[in-house]
Amino acid sequence: HVSGYLKEVKLITLIGDENPMLDFIKESLKKNIQLEAFVKKNSPTTIKKRMIDFYRNNKLFKIEYINDKPISSSLSEEIVAYLDKELPKYDLVIVADFGHGFINKDIRRKLEEKSKFLALNIQSNSANMGYNYITNYKGSDFMTMNEEELRLPQQMRFEEIDQVIKTACNSLKLDNFLITLGKQGSIFSKKGNIFRAPLLVESVVDTVGAGDAAFSAASLFAYLNADGELIPFIANCAGGIAANIMGHKESVTKEKLLNFIETLYANGME
Repeated sequence: HVSGYLKEVKLITLIGDENPMLDFIKESLKKNIQLEAFVKKNSPTTIKKRMIDFYRNNKLFKIEYINDKPISSSLSEEIVAYLDKELPKYDLVIVADFGHGFINKDIRRKLEEKSKFLALNIQSNSANMGYNYITNYKGSDFMTMNEEELRLPQQMRFEEIDQVIKTACNSLKLDNFLITLGKQGSIFSKKGNIFRAPLLVESVVDTVGAGDAAFSAASLFAYLNADGELIPFIANCAGGIAANIMGHKESVTKEKLLNFIETLYANGME
């Protein structure tokens, strides 16, 4: 998603030595993305295969090919040494932590130590539920999460969202974060100040990956210290575009984003 806005992107990821899918990965990347793929032994490259109804495109079930056991100490040391040299070269570091056994405590500490601007998305999903909370990180410059990912580590199931945000600011020391709320749009909190943006699409084809698109776009604007009202708006635009793309066939390019915003204003948005 970010490659259409930037001159150079480096992707650091983990693949397996069993069915590595490396050719497919390389073919799928834009030309300005440089790939650095570390290899986990006795492991497949993580694949999530969703079965959908042919007529209505409804998701029926999912099959995951994954080895989410922690990486070896030697591989961890190799990655940490690489990050120590590489991270300072980049203006913005965007971390998508899916809790699949790649990013461990040592890697997290190195990301926090060496990143000039660190944007985080720490995902709770069916494969890691309860073990991959935002509290695994001690600090960031920007963070996105959905409502449950904010509520769960604080054990605040029923409280009003504004109270959950206030508690997160105080107890978790979160200064700059975005919460995606599905049909309710999103909320951006900056040093305790709250900015809201509504949902901007009427139809949805596939929500898988919409949060990733929102995170990607919002991270760029957070890095630029954009106005607090602009960040949730941009996130909702990117998420809305992605929610109307089946699977991950297309990325949310700058052209798509600008066209979407122009259409909103042409249709009377103020």
